Amino acid sequence: MSRIMEKIYALFRMNILIFVLLAATVIALFAYQNGLDDIVFLNLSDYPYVIAETDSADGGSSAVAISRTDSSIIVDYELKEGYAYPYAGVKILLGDGKTKGRDFSKFDSIFVWVKPRGEGTVRIYFRGYDADFYREGDEGSLKFNEVEFFPLEETYPAVFVPQEFRVASWWVAQNEINVHKARVDLSNIPLIEIQTGTNAPLGYGTLEIRGFCFKGKKISKVDLVTILVALWFVTFLIILVIRFFDYNRERAANRKKQEELEKYLAALEIEKSEYEKSSRTDPLTGCLNRAGFGSVLLREQENLTKNGSPVSFVLLDIDHFKEVNDTYGHNVGDEVLVNLTKLIQGKIRNSDSLVRWGGEEFVILCGETPIQNAQFLAEKLRVAIENTQLITQQRITCSFGISEMIAGEDPKRLFERADKALYASKEGGRNRVTSATYRRQAR
Repeated sequence: MSRIMEKIYALFRMNILIFVLLAATVIALFAYQNGLDDIVFLNLSDYPYVIAETDSADGGSSAVAISRTDSSIIVDYELKEGYAYPYAGVKILLGDGKTKGRDFSKFDSIFVWVKPRGEGTVRIYFRGYDADFYREGDEGSLKFNEVEFFPLEETYPAVFVPQEFRVASWWVAQNEINVHKARVDLSNIPLIEIQTGTNAPLGYGTLEIRGFCFKGKKISKVDLVTILVALWFVTFLIILVIRFFDYNRERAANRKKQEELEKYLAALEIEKSEYEKSSRTDPLTGCLNRAGFGSVLLREQENLTKNGSPVSFVLLDIDHFKEVNDTYGHNVGDEVLVNLTKLIQGKIRNSDSLVRWGGEEFVILCGETPIQNAQFLAEKLRVAIENTQLITQQRITCSFGISEMIAGEDPKRLFERADKALYASKEGGRNRVTSATYRRQAR
């Protein structure tokens, strides 16, 4: 019976391969149409680089003030006479706000959450950098990719496609830009401006701005089609090769044995990988242990040496943890550790590494993070821990010590600085954040 099945398989396997590839093609196209979305949110409520602006730079006398809520930025303004087209709004700095920004050219939909409490239109500028006509220190030389619209309740948020933007004609004329350069370009946007529109009435008004959402595909349709065509070409090439080797049954048998051996080796590799993973994680909290921390530290050291990417080290210790164990028992102490781990993992980035360093001591290794940002993260965690009921019996707090990795530095020095900073937090009354400064040793 097996010999018959082998003959049937040999007869139909080519068709089966084509059928599988056809099914894979349909699935890929369906997934592209209904998924594979690349979505980026820019929430202004917690975004630090937002600056108020008015027409005062153009000789106007309008006034503006901004405030924040949990979900948005509120822009209160008063438009006054003094400039031909009075305006007020905000600037949103991306990258360095000058020459290095964000690439929005790959997105095909832009969602804007903005509500004016009054009449008139809203104008949005995506200010683009182009080396051909950018003048150092002159913000006005950034290209004005603009769109102006009436925000309506039924169309909130407003949705645009890049084709609906245009380059401001007054800017083209003012800078004498060649017509071929006066095209919308969203590939490098260091600055976004949201302003009242050209027909905004004089007097008081308010803009409520939540932010932006950029939506596109993780892979372009052209790239997807190219990959599928390549797969079909490779598949037919494989079919020709298989037919050639079918004349040699012995080789076919050897190939089958080789495939079985490869499957066996792959299974062993998976088992090995699972074992290595279990040896690198803490069984109670599920975060990395000291063994798992070594490879992460080595990776960040290499990034720092090669690319100069800053790396910060956050050391935290649970205040009075021994008293918790002595008073309520080790089960409650374990509950503190598990809940604290969940809280921290919910507030750090996926690229950050959380390590259980000791009994109640944890480490957060933050790649591409200078010490100032690490201190901001630690303070946010400190407040969150203090305000979260990790156990029902009492409030839990933590003390933090922070240091930044120096290229070529012995990791022991990094740990020593963070540990001294942690000790300072403990000595200073606990439940606080202390950053260590780097001092080069004298030779």
